[in-house]
Amino acid sequence: MADVLSSEVVVIGGGVIGAATAYFLCKEGAEVMIVEADDLSSGASGACDGFVSLQTKQLGGHLEMARESSQLFPSIVEELEVDIEYNRCGGLMLARTAEQLKELKARAKKLKAAGLDVETLSPSELKERLPDVDKNVKGASFCAEDSQVNPYKLTLGLAQRAQEMGATILKGCKVENIVVTNNRVREVDTSLGSIHSRRVVCAAGTGSNQIGKMIIVDIPILPQRGQILVTESRDRLLDHIVSGAEYLGTKANLAEFMPEDEEAQKLGLGFTAEQTASGNILIGSTREFAGFDNNTTPDAINAIARNAIEFLPWIKDLDVIRSFAGLRPCSPDGMPILGTVKGVKGFYIATGHAGDGICLAPITGKLMSELVLDGETSMDIEPFSLYRFK
Repeated sequence: MADVLSSEVVVIGGGVIGAATAYFLCKEGAEVMIVEADDLSSGASGACDGFVSLQTKQLGGHLEMARESSQLFPSIVEELEVDIEYNRCGGLMLARTAEQLKELKARAKKLKAAGLDVETLSPSELKERLPDVDKNVKGASFCAEDSQVNPYKLTLGLAQRAQEMGATILKGCKVENIVVTNNRVREVDTSLGSIHSRRVVCAAGTGSNQIGKMIIVDIPILPQRGQILVTESRDRLLDHIVSGAEYLGTKANLAEFMPEDEEAQKLGLGFTAEQTASGNILIGSTREFAGFDNNTTPDAINAIARNAIEFLPWIKDLDVIRSFAGLRPCSPDGMPILGTVKGVKGFYIATGHAGDGICLAPITGKLMSELVLDGETSMDIEPFSLYRFK
């Protein structure tokens, strides 16, 4: 590589947020360079499930982003050469207690008022969609707009399409410094040389805090570990993505849905299941703050399996062929951090999506492209500003 390169925009991070940002920037004709310290999709984007779940989002801007993002998926499917296995299958959220079902009904009412079509199902109605659900499940909420996608193929497909439109992708390239003079980004120094650029997007996931320090800005991101089990491939067993109400409790820190068990609370345990296009079932998951340790643990694996069997007893007959853990970038309130940085022109942040990166990638990429090229966005991103934490 030449000692000095240049690019109109440098995107730091080759995960789904960086790839989506590069894709939308390239669609607008921008010259883009993706800088990835390891390999594309080597972080959280390659170690997660494929939920594009709308009913799990918080009311307000978070839900609005998810709905806008969901509407972008069909056009992305058409424009990418890679089959990203997008499936608008609908999502079920299961209640184990009458109290949970009551809370799901109240939540469905609020979501419907916000424009999202969510209905609640009685046990008999639930069995029509999920015949072999445990007899103790009291009912569910159902959102027809929930979908699933292959996260790995989505990330690689977006990056590949960006590359076809002219983007340069530097893999194994570590950012070492960002040069700022006269309050403006001028250069990105990397392990492969320097890149002259006046616009830099930080989409570095769990590495965002380290990147922020290079321009003396605190980007409050912590790694949140999520562990998932993968079963053998089987003929179609699940027609929908499925989660338990406790998943919503641990995800959004909602007391009314939080698991009662102390160990489950410690692990951030919440039941999720989806069957992939290849027939494997992904079973999750946990939300733990364990530093940068991305190893799976026996305690979590056993807890995930026991919890899943309580919802879907037939899971005990499947062989688990592997498990994995991913580190998701989590902000203090679990919501994305999007926008600019005061006093540093040309530096943009797109990080902190926690477990929602796959779902929110399309709209994040679109909004960041608008912000970088036009200085304004088509939807209000002020609720996701870095400065909400000050």
